Amino acid sequence: MGDVLVDTLGGLYKQLDETVVKYLIGILDGFEDDEIEMFDAIGPFIGEVESDQTKQKQLCSEIYKKIRGSSNLQVGAEVKLLSAPVNLSELARVMDEEAKQKTSWMNTEVSVNFEDGSLGNIAGARRPEKKERLKRKQPVKVEKVLPSAQAASSFLKRRPKTNVKVRDIQIKNFDIHLAGKALLESAALNLAYGRKYGLVGRNGIGKTTLMRYMSAGELDMPDVEILHVEQEVEGDDTSAVDSVLKADVEREELIQEEQRLLNSTVEGEEKDKRLEQIYARLSEIEADKAPALVSTILSGLGFTQEMQQMSTKQFSGGWRMRLALARALFCQPELLLLDEPTNMLDVQAVLWLENYLTTKWKNTLLIVSHDREFLNQVVTDIIYFREKKLTYYSGNYDRFEDLRNEQLSNQQRSYDAQQMQRAHIQKFVDRFRFNAKRASLVQSRIKKLGKMKPIPAVIEDPQLTFSFTAQEEIRPPLVQFDNVSFGYEGQSNIFEKLSFTFDNDSRVALVGANGQGKSTILSLVCDELKPRAGHLISNPRLRIGKFSQHHVDQMPLDKTPIEFLQQEFPGRDVQEYRSTLGRYGVSGDMVFQKNDTLSGGQKSRVTFAHMAMKVPHFLVLDEPTNHLDIDTVDVLATALNAFEGGILIVSHNERLINLVCDEIWLVDKGKVTPYRGDFESYKKKLMSSFV
Repeated sequence: MGDVLVDTLGGLYKQLDETVVKYLIGILDGFEDDEIEMFDAIGPFIGEVESDQTKQKQLCSEIYKKIRGSSNLQVGAEVKLLSAPVNLSELARVMDEEAKQKTSWMNTEVSVNFEDGSLGNIAGARRPEKKERLKRKQPVKVEKVLPSAQAASSFLKRRPKTNVKVRDIQIKNFDIHLAGKALLESAALNLAYGRKYGLVGRNGIGKTTLMRYMSAGELDMPDVEILHVEQEVEGDDTSAVDSVLKADVEREELIQEEQRLLNSTVEGEEKDKRLEQIYARLSEIEADKAPALVSTILSGLGFTQEMQQMSTKQFSGGWRMRLALARALFCQPELLLLDEPTNMLDVQAVLWLENYLTTKWKNTLLIVSHDREFLNQVVTDIIYFREKKLTYYSGNYDRFEDLRNEQLSNQQRSYDAQQMQRAHIQKFVDRFRFNAKRASLVQSRIKKLGKMKPIPAVIEDPQLTFSFTAQEEIRPPLVQFDNVSFGYEGQSNIFEKLSFTFDNDSRVALVGANGQGKSTILSLVCDELKPRAGHLISNPRLRIGKFSQHHVDQMPLDKTPIEFLQQEFPGRDVQEYRSTLGRYGVSGDMVFQKNDTLSGGQKSRVTFAHMAMKVPHFLVLDEPTNHLDIDTVDVLATALNAFEGGILIVSHNERLINLVCDEIWLVDKGKVTPYRGDFESYKKKLMSSFV
């Protein structure tokens, strides 16, 4: 077979990896199906060195004709066909495992998938029918960090509308272990089709890991389309709108095939019949409406018409994350997994997404979010992740909280009553244990104690106690803008003649669309940027505690939390560092982990501890609730309300703003103006534009 490949591929043969060549030889040896099956089997490999699909088919056809006449043909040999693209960098590993026909394995973006079900599927792509794939044994126990289904590789083929099937998800009795630690034990996952679920629980408990197991196929999921939006789109020369359109693989392939047929000089009945089939399918999936739908989605997520034509490589990470979200909404998978979808969105985009998911999303949805109001508006059910179990509640987050508190209250009353009863019985037993006349009564009460099913005591999660204490009050103003103008080098001014003041009593929230300059104002306040004109005056004794939206940049990732604080505040006792970190939920062995191993929420808590040790007079917070669980957001709000200095916040979290801020300033078109109204009225104003 090696000679056949050399003769047919010519110079392309040298571009193939040695393991690929060996693998192709294994496929071709004994091949006895038709040319179409040949293309399905080896086309993805040849596609890595020859991008033209017509030439790919020609090469496959030539290989087929040559091996049909080869004396090496083994009639009846097992045929292995690939039903998904293969990442060539992973083929060496595939070759090592090929003998294990019943083992499944994955890589970060793509998996190999034989028709006999021996390997996994592309994360986020359509899975083969359940009867054709390996049924994995439960419970799952994988001691490794699973890859995520990246948004950049989330391309789905739509199912025919006539394909009726069960799309509910029910997985019973499964375990998830990570790095030797049990995250879930004997858990059950139940998702009814069309319901919208909020997955809630403390930071670091394993919510994101559960989503990764689902999207990567490590759970015995039914045959449903799954898409996990977690990572940003990779930047290239593709325009924003085209990058979203190409996420619908079937539409893209049909359009390309149509163009090839129309450009072909070959005429005939077969060509006309195929074109007729293509047009019928394009009509069925409403391909003509796709550009308008994509434009609507991108516009809702904040992309102007000009931005929609920009190449993806021109966008920052936050905007690429929005593109990933746009792809998911456009593809409409049967199960969409969203992990903190509002983190990179401004208030207007959050409200648009909230409205879209509430009114237009018909498939199943699973969301991890720290935004209480977002969950209240979107979800129909809550899944509570606690103590290695998943507990289900009907209703939004507020309803869940009410039910949960009622359950805990009832459990505590039952526990107290049982303890009193046990104490009363035990007292009787102790009193008459050696009284022969009461022996039968004592024995009956001992039996009653033994038959009592213990009611567990209510175990509350450890309470965090954030605190930001100003050492002393300094004379106002803390920061004063006097006709300040600013623009970045080589660009026109973003702001012209800004004049306002922050003092010890300031509780200000900056709101406005992304790109209007909210974070720039924070950088000016912190003296990280200098104005082009005007005067920016700060109290010389002022200490500012800043939380950056990209707080990872504020800490060395190769150091532990304790080493980070020791570097910033040298000469203090180790116990002081540990005590400070402990107040923010960074305790135990976590203080000795490298910062790059911490979750997003844990890094945020380290940053808050760092801010507290500065003993600031003024807090400047840029999206401080990103990655924090809902309970921790409330703890943060309590600490901010107790803080005696000034506070300036940029946030899309409605609850934090309502609890902390008494002023809302609108940043728009180079101006900063106080908004006359509360946050609820600001939301209503934005929502009116969606109607």
